[in-house]
Amino acid sequence: MMVVIETILNIEGNRGSSRGEFFVRDRDFKDDPNFAVAVVAYEWIQQQWRESGCRDMIIEMVTWNEENEITEDVRRIEPIAKDDLPF
Repeated sequence: MMVVIETILNIEGNRGSSRGEFFVRDRDFKDDPNFAVAVVAYEWIQQQWRESGCRDMIIEMVTWNEENEITEDVRRIEPIAKDDLPF
């Protein structure tokens, strides 16, 4: 399923808005649409963060299809670190 995600980010005091169209897996979308879109939005925000030079960033607002606000869902997502411990 294709959705339009819009973000408002504050990178070191500079606010910016971005919008893009992204694919979300149908199966994930049917299970929990807000979480499925939040994962895609989080990955996109991480890409924007890397492109900005990994500067301090505040996620101010994230919406999909202009009516579904998922800012808190995106903020709660944390990357899963691979465990390289031998035990």
